[in-house]
Amino acid sequence: MHNRPVYGLEDVFGVEAKALRRLQFALFALFEESGFSEVIPPFLERQSTLMLGAGKFLADQTLVFTDPADTGQLAIRPDMTPQIARIAATRMCDEAVLKLFYSGTVILARPDSSMAGNAASRQQWQTGVECFGLAGSDGDVEVIRLAAQSMYTAGFHQPVLMIGHMQLLKSLTEGSSLSLEGWVQLMYRRSPEDVQTQLDVDLARGSLSQQQAGALADIVRGMANVEWLQQQKGQINEAFDQSSDELQQLVEITQREMQGKVDICIDIAVMPRFLYHTGMVFSGFSGDASQALLHGGRYDAMMAAHGRDMPATGFSCDLWAWVHALH
Repeated sequence: MHNRPVYGLEDVFGVEAKALRRLQFALFALFEESGFSEVIPPFLERQSTLMLGAGKFLADQTLVFTDPADTGQLAIRPDMTPQIARIAATRMCDEAVLKLFYSGTVILARPDSSMAGNAASRQQWQTGVECFGLAGSDGDVEVIRLAAQSMYTAGFHQPVLMIGHMQLLKSLTEGSSLSLEGWVQLMYRRSPEDVQTQLDVDLARGSLSQQQAGALADIVRGMANVEWLQQQKGQINEAFDQSSDELQQLVEITQREMQGKVDICIDIAVMPRFLYHTGMVFSGFSGDASQALLHGGRYDAMMAAHGRDMPATGFSCDLWAWVHALH
C-alpha cells in the first residue's frame, strides 16, 4: 500500500511522540549535568567515511545509494557512533578530552533482534554518549555510570547492567579456525550445541587448548560469573588474566558509585552489538523488556582511522524501544 510507510519504518505521533520527547529531554538534562555537549551529525554520510576503520562492521546494516549531485556513493547511517568519532577526530581537534551526546533517527537494512522494541522495525531513535580521551577505567566508569543513571532516570524497574570484556573472548578463541566475528555470532545465539560443534573442530585440529574449549563451553552455558573468572586465574593465558582483572576492578568501582540504584554484574557472555568494540562491553536490561535496552563499550581503534589516535568509549539506546517498554 503506497500510503503506508516503507516496510520496517513507522510514523510516530500523538501520545507516543510526546512520550518520546519527554524522555529525550530528561536524558538531555542528565547528559548536560554530567558535562556532555550535544552534537548533531547529518543523516547521510559518504559511504567511504562511514565505513572508515571499525565502521566497516556496519556494512551489512547500511543502505547505500548514488547521489544525484554526483558526489559518489552515499550511505544512510545505521549507527551514529562512527559519525561522532569523525566529528571528534576532524572537527574538534583542539580538545584533549571530549564528552559528547547525540540523538537522531538511524535506519537499518534489516531489523535488529539484539535490541528491545518492535522485532520488525528497521528504524531507531538512537540516543547516546561518547567519551573521547579518557583511557582505562576513568572513561569506562563514567560511561557505565551514565548508562545506569539513564535507565534509572527513565523509570525502568529493576535495571541491570551486564558487563563483559572483548579481550576475554579474543584470548579464549586465539588460534581457532573461526574468526572473532564468527565467535561473536555464535555467542549471540546462546546455543551450547552450536558452540560445541565448533569446539570439536578446533580440538580435533589442535587449534584450541582444552582450557580454552572448556571456558568457552562454560560461557555459552551462562556459568561465567565473577567466581568463575577467579577460578580461571592462571589457567588460560596472560591476556585473559589482565582483562579479567580490569573487568573485576571496573565492576567494583561502578557498584560503589551507583549505591545499589542499578544492579551491576559481570557476564562474560555479553557481546557487542557491533564488532568495533575492543575492550569492555556492556548491555542494559530491566524487567520491562525481554531484550537489551542499551549497548555500550570501548572502541579505541575507530579514532585512529580518522587520523586521531585517542581512547573512546560510549553507549547508545533506542528511545522508541524505551517508550514502548515503559508504556
